[in-house]
Amino acid sequence: MRGVVMFQRHLHRHDDVNLVMSALRGDPQRLLVLIALGAALRSDVASALREVIATGAWMQNFRVRREAAHWRHEPRFQPFLDHGFERRRDRGPKYEHLQAALLTYPETRAALLRVYEAECPQHCRTETAALAEDRHIDDYREALFGWYAAIQYAHACLVRAVRWWEHQDPHHPRDPDASESFTDWMAATGHHRGTRAGQDTTSATHALQELILMMHAWSPHTLDAIDVAFRKTEGENASHAWGGGFEPAGRPEAQAAAEALASILSSEERQQVRDIINGLESDASWDRDMDLAVDVMLPCTSDQHRSYSADTGEREACANARGRVFQEASQSWSEGIDRAVSASRLARFLLGARADRVDAALAAARADVSRDAAERAPQIWHDNAKILSGIREAVGLDIDRAAGFLGIKRATLQRFEQAAGKVPGRRISVGYLQLLTLTCAEQGQPVPDSIPQPISEPAISLPTAL
Repeated sequence: MRGVVMFQRHLHRHDDVNLVMSALRGDPQRLLVLIALGAALRSDVASALREVIATGAWMQNFRVRREAAHWRHEPRFQPFLDHGFERRRDRGPKYEHLQAALLTYPETRAALLRVYEAECPQHCRTETAALAEDRHIDDYREALFGWYAAIQYAHACLVRAVRWWEHQDPHHPRDPDASESFTDWMAATGHHRGTRAGQDTTSATHALQELILMMHAWSPHTLDAIDVAFRKTEGENASHAWGGGFEPAGRPEAQAAAEALASILSSEERQQVRDIINGLESDASWDRDMDLAVDVMLPCTSDQHRSYSADTGEREACANARGRVFQEASQSWSEGIDRAVSASRLARFLLGARADRVDAALAAARADVSRDAAERAPQIWHDNAKILSGIREAVGLDIDRAAGFLGIKRATLQRFEQAAGKVPGRRISVGYLQLLTLTCAEQGQPVPDSIPQPISEPAISLPTAL
C-alpha cells in the first residue's frame, strides 16, 4: 500500500506529460514537444538526484534508517534508490530508465556509483548547512516519473512523424520547406535566415540524441534495431541479435521506429546517428563509470556551491574531499577493517557543512585527551588568554563562529578571552585550544607554543585537511 501512495504522490509531472501528449494526438509537432519535454525531464532527474546525494537527504529516509538500525551498520543508499523501481516496465520506472537518463551527466553518475556501489557518503563539503533537503527527494521522484511517462511515447511519435513527413503537402502552410531535411525539422531549426550551419548541426545532433536516449530507455532493443535497419537500407544482409536474456517487450516498436528512421534519413544523417549511438554505448560501459568514479578532479555541479560566498575553490575542495572518501571506501579488503565504517568516519571530518565538520573533529579530538591534560587546560587558557585571542584573530576565526563551535554565547567567550571572572570549565577549555589548533593547521600556521602537545596532537592527527 505504501508503494501505491508514494507512486500517486509523485505523479504530477507524469500526468503533465500524458496531458500534453493527449492534447497533441495526431499533430506532427508532437514529436518536437516530446523531445523538448524529454530533455528537460532528463536534466531534472540528473540534477535532482545529484542534490539528493549532495545534501545527504537520503540518509533521513525512513527505509534507510530502518535498514541501518536493523542490521546495525552505516546508512546505505540502496534502500532509498531501489524503492519505487519495478522489474517490469509497464508497472513503473526501472533502474535501466534511470541509467539511460544519466548517460550524459558524468558527475551525477560518478556520485551515484560512489554512493551506491562503493557504499560511501558523497554529500558536499560546504561552508553552510543544506536547506530544503526533502524538496530534493520530491523533485527527484517527480522528475523520474515524468521521464518514465515521456519515454513511452518516443517510438510511436517517431513513426507517426515519419509517416506525416513522407505524405506532406508542399503547399500546406504548416508543412516544412522542400529544402529542409527531417533532422532539421526535428531540431526545430530549419534553414532560416541568420541561422548558421554549425548551429543547425548542433541542434539536430542534440535532438537526435535526446530521441535515441528516450527510445533506448523504453526498449533495450532500440540500438540494435537501428543498426540492422540502417545496414538493410544500405544493401547489407543483416539480422537482429536479440538474445533470450533481453526483455522481449519493446521489440516490435523498436523495429518499427528503426525502419521508419532508416527510410527517411540520408547517408550523412545515418552516420550522424551512428556516431551518437557509439558515443552513448561508450558512455554506458562499466569502465567509463569507474573512470568517472576515480576522477577526483571532476568538478562538483551541486547547487550547494551556488551562492554569493561560494567560488571555484569550494567546488574543487568538495571534489577532492569526496574523492578521498571514495578512495577510503575502495581500499582492498583486509581482515578486521570495515571499509564502510572507515569511509563514514572520514566523511564526518571532510564532508558536510563546516560547522558539522568542526563539531565532529572537536568531539573526536577531545575524546583522545587524557584526564590530566584536560584538568590543566582551563588554567592554560586563563594564563595565555590575551595571546591566544590575538592568534584567533590573526588566523581569521571570527569570535561569533568560535562561540558557535564551542556552544557558548559571544559574551561568555569574550569574558574568557579577557581572563575576567572565574576560570572556564575543562570541556570548553579543551575545545577552545583544539579549535585554535585545527584553525592554525588549516591555515598552514604553526600551533601556539602555549598549547601543550597532549591537547594539540589529537586535533592535528585527524584527517581534516585536504
